[in-house]
Amino acid sequence: MDNKDRNKIILELTCELLEKLNHEVENAFVEDVEGEENQVLVSLTVVRPGALIGLRGRNLAAIQLILSLMVKVKFGEWVRVLLDINNYREEQKTRLQEMAKDLAKRVLETGTPAEMMSMSSYERRLCHMAIQEIEGVVSESEGEGEMRHLVIKLK
Repeated sequence: MDNKDRNKIILELTCELLEKLNHEVENAFVEDVEGEENQVLVSLTVVRPGALIGLRGRNLAAIQLILSLMVKVKFGEWVRVLLDINNYREEQKTRLQEMAKDLAKRVLETGTPAEMMSMSSYERRLCHMAIQEIEGVVSESEGEGEMRHLVIKLK
């Protein structure tokens, strides 16, 4: 099966899942993630995104996991599914990167390490990448499980 057919089925599974969650999909598309094998981005627009996204994207992450499991059952292999509802992920990426850069600048000014809130591995990765662009500071992940967070320090 080629990626086009696979992505069509993933889109159908997504719409079916959201319909069962009583959310009507207004617009949706699936695309391969560039440079990543067996990874797709499912972007969609719904009328009431808040309940699907949840506090700090927790519901979105849970729905993404369920969708990934549905795809695994359907195809018999893992396809990493990234779910984006009403452009939440792109806005979240921008917010997190700006926050990390602001904290890194504060660390440079004060010399005092700064801790960020606990985050998912995806969110921490975004922040690590943003901080790499700033000379003189480094970032490390600390903590365990749901308490894992980022610490920004002087180099």
